[in-house]
Amino acid sequence: MKNLWYASSLALVLFSCNSFICKNIQTGIVVNQSTGGSRSDTLTVRQYKAKISYKTTEITGILISKKVNEDTLRGVFINEFGIKGFDFTLTQKGVKMGYVFKNLDKWYIRKTLGKDLHFAFYLPEDLSICTVGDTTVYLTTVNRRLHYVYHKANENLSVRADRYKGNRKTATKELYTNDKRQTVIRLRHADGALKYEFYDINKTQ
Repeated sequence: MKNLWYASSLALVLFSCNSFICKNIQTGIVVNQSTGGSRSDTLTVRQYKAKISYKTTEITGILISKKVNEDTLRGVFINEFGIKGFDFTLTQKGVKMGYVFKNLDKWYIRKTLGKDLHFAFYLPEDLSICTVGDTTVYLTTVNRRLHYVYHKANENLSVRADRYKGNRKTATKELYTNDKRQTVIRLRHADGALKYEFYDINKTQ
């Protein structure tokens, strides 16, 4: 029964992958993600200069994150006036939004923030290999319809990642180290309306 459940689950994942853009998935072959960014050690606190833009409106401040164990990251966003905007808990399955400032506390804002923060800060340990067109890419499946596809950009281990819901690309992420040795995360929705920028401002050791 356990083997039957595993086979059914695997078939479901492969079917959902093949139904969008990822072909020739290599089952049983995974690679440790070494495609850029910095994975915090447990209890390490990281600070990011943050900007969230929607059309002509933007919010700036500091996002503070702490990896509390191997599977969980907690974060809080504080604006430039020291007012808490929101906090969240991130796991492999997604993001649970906690407190959200009353002017932003709408169900659709919570849902969008949660999905985008997960895409921005989730770094899977292992990725499957597949192809998009003629390009080799690295895939993680969050759920039946949600997939993150990672493209290694260059020898400096920069990364571009695309988020797909079914066969529709919903967002793109860039993750790289700039000339100031800062980790930079940029996320942009496919329609260009909503954008995020995070600059790691932790002191270099």
